[in-house]
Amino acid sequence: MDACDILKKLMFFHTNVEALSNIEIRAKKKPLDRVLDDIDNMEKEYYLAQHTYKIYYSQKDQRYRTYVKNSDGKRKPLTSTSKEELEKKIVDFYKKKEEAKVLERPTFETLYPMFMKYKEKETSSANAHKLNWVWEKYYKQDELVAKYLDEITVAFLKEWFLDKIETLHLTNKQFKEMKSLLNMLYDYAIDSNLTKYNVSRNVRNISYKKFAVPKKKISAEQIYMGEEETSVIELALQQFKKTKNIAYLAICLNFTLGLRVGELVALKITDFSEKTVHIQRQEIKKYVHDENGVVQRSGYEVVEHTKSLESNREIVLTSNAKLFFELICQINDSRGFHSEYLLLNAQGERMHNDAINNALRRINKKIETSQKGNHSIRKTCISNLAASKLLSDEEIRMFAGHKDISTTQQSYIFATEPLEDRVSAYEAAISGKMPDVNVFKGVQIV
Repeated sequence: MDACDILKKLMFFHTNVEALSNIEIRAKKKPLDRVLDDIDNMEKEYYLAQHTYKIYYSQKDQRYRTYVKNSDGKRKPLTSTSKEELEKKIVDFYKKKEEAKVLERPTFETLYPMFMKYKEKETSSANAHKLNWVWEKYYKQDELVAKYLDEITVAFLKEWFLDKIETLHLTNKQFKEMKSLLNMLYDYAIDSNLTKYNVSRNVRNISYKKFAVPKKKISAEQIYMGEEETSVIELALQQFKKTKNIAYLAICLNFTLGLRVGELVALKITDFSEKTVHIQRQEIKKYVHDENGVVQRSGYEVVEHTKSLESNREIVLTSNAKLFFELICQINDSRGFHSEYLLLNAQGERMHNDAINNALRRINKKIETSQKGNHSIRKTCISNLAASKLLSDEEIRMFAGHKDISTTQQSYIFATEPLEDRVSAYEAAISGKMPDVNVFKGVQIV
């Protein structure tokens, strides 16, 4: 974190603008750790200046002592074995008191840091990181976040949303993404007894005409069409023979399973039975707080749950799926690898999703198709199920791990053959019940 960013945070609590400005100037000339020391000392002096009770040393119990005044006006003793630790307690007391005073009339700006800590505990650091991306993109620099919550009406917020939609050319999906964060902030404020009414959730009936029309990808950009799937698998097998990289076999396997990439790389050998594979965990990105409290990426981790309850599912193993599974197991054994995980790198460690996507990127380039990731393999597999006409909608939904078949139909099922290869299907469907073409020969052309 930049020293000037820390300074802006401190400005929220501090009134000595001149002193802060001096530190901001020095921040550009001094190392970050020395500037942080300056800020810490200044913050400490600010809070100790508010403390009116004497700090004294008691010989009786050999402790440093003082008093603070609670919100009810009663004195509360503070003690510590060292003066430095007692001063820390004093600073913490006045800091919490000041924060409580601020929250008597909250803004989104004052509410947001507490909300983020809450979301990390309620969900995960990864989810909180996604929410922070929305905050940074739509809210952080906007005047809205400095307004008191009790000043914001439904009409005001709806107009603010409309301005954002127009200025940023938002699609309906982007608008929902932006609005969802404000919905959650209001929910948190209500749960914290800071407000009683969710203004954001009551902003409704924005016309679809206001939204930008998203550029819709054609089927050829979404899935591997026609002979492309065969080409990808054949090339993946060739690349495996050349490089011995298991990621290429993972690509082949996933054309039979249609998994999310996080589910794929989290597969364990024990998930496979004679006829099915149990999808029950996933790899997620891991986030930690650095020494300045900033959320940073910190690799990956496997969690014992899937994206949703519906994603925990059993998938039938086809004959090809069994062949790829057995081949990967044999290769692991030949290399002396005995991990519980199925997909391993050259060092025998669990493979991450980057390895799959990087291998697929190289294949895309070689077959000269548009760049498609693992999700395109997933969509291809699901589209093949639908095109077969052999499975019910419910079976396809369960295979995909979706809650509603509408999600599967709208975003995962595409025509699997190029348009020019489907002319006969259109001919049969449209012309099938028309009279014989010879009937038209007698029609007089005007």
